[in-house]
Amino acid sequence: MPIRNGWVQGYNAQAVATESQIIIACDVTQDTGDTAQLTPMIAAANRELDAAGVTEPIGVVLGDAGYCTEAVLAGLPDDGPDYYLAARNMRHGKPRVGSRGRLPAGATLMDKMDRKVSRKAGRVHYDKRKWIIEPVFGQIKTGRGIRSFTRRGFDAAAAEWKLIAATHNLRKLHRHLLAAAAAPITAI
Repeated sequence: MPIRNGWVQGYNAQAVATESQIIIACDVTQDTGDTAQLTPMIAAANRELDAAGVTEPIGVVLGDAGYCTEAVLAGLPDDGPDYYLAARNMRHGKPRVGSRGRLPAGATLMDKMDRKVSRKAGRVHYDKRKWIIEPVFGQIKTGRGIRSFTRRGFDAAAAEWKLIAATHNLRKLHRHLLAAAAAPITAI
């Protein structure tokens, strides 16, 4: 994977999770950025949901600034899910279009997405990322101490990431069942 001053044997781990923090699709790439991964990951999530017999389509997709470019926004289907992608990464000092007033006449797709995410309804949706996908990576990296792959090679790293995702899901399901079993039972 290319880095600033050369190359590193590294991979970019991707995951799609539900509101209950269950990973429904995951993959590993050698791309340094995420922009090319949005469409393939949504397609992978749809395949997994279809295979599981889930007929309800994905309604909302939340993504950070790494997934949002003019080209990505131009390629989003009109009949697909409702996308909320962070159009600006505030660390780079780019001004926000904001949530008030008219959009400028020459507003780009990025400006329109920035407006959508900046408005109150958009913030309600986008803020869910804080408790959907961010904790998934936090639990894997910090809680479980998995900060790098232990196997060498692309195929081995991809298999390891899928195993990590599966064990993450098993832990979530196990904790859910324990919590349900500990609930008081009432019979009439």
